Amino acid sequence: MAPKHDNCCSRCIGFLIAIGLTALFLWLSLRVDEPKCYLDYIYVPALNKTLNSSSNSTHNKNATIVFALKLANENKDKGIQYDDVLLSFRVFESVNTTRPLGNATVERFYQGHKKKATKRGNFTVGGGGGNLTAALDGKVWYRVDYATAVKYKIIFWYTKRHRLWGGANVEIGELGTKVNRKAVRLGGKNPVVIESSASKLSGRYRAPLLLPFAYLLACGLS
Repeated sequence: MAPKHDNCCSRCIGFLIAIGLTALFLWLSLRVDEPKCYLDYIYVPALNKTLNSSSNSTHNKNATIVFALKLANENKDKGIQYDDVLLSFRVFESVNTTRPLGNATVERFYQGHKKKATKRGNFTVGGGGGNLTAALDGKVWYRVDYATAVKYKIIFWYTKRHRLWGGANVEIGELGTKVNRKAVRLGGKNPVVIESSASKLSGRYRAPLLLPFAYLLACGLS
């Protein structure tokens, strides 16, 4: 009888190990990492002070904003299907007050695993945008936010949609481009407390603005 008992125990242990390995495989397969979104480039001609004086008046009237968005999918074996990526640009008029400049849209696209994508675009600030060069303590700060939804491709099927949004404060220099040459992460942290000067504006936070709610409403109506 002892051999039968040992054989039964071995089968039970083998079954439990198989169940554990299956559960681990499923967990690793279903676990996903959110894509990271960066503002890779921004150019505001109206803020470029290096242009010669004869063309300054023309460029000061240029209400165009050019940008490049970089998105990184760090998942090893999962692709990502993006909905339209909605972007909102604002300029700081005080340490805690912004004025809208305009919006832009990056059309939906698919991104393979371990891939990076750069999406370029531009838009013209309308008459309601007002002054693009508003300075705060001698510096110009823009607020850039994004909102989108993604589905992760796991083998042959897609997950449900996951809502993503975030933003960052960006200092614009005398060349009309961002002061920080590195790509700026449009992150998802809680709001920071701005104490007294524009130097406190460099924090990132998940945007508690109208853009995410407008996006959710649009998705609900579509």
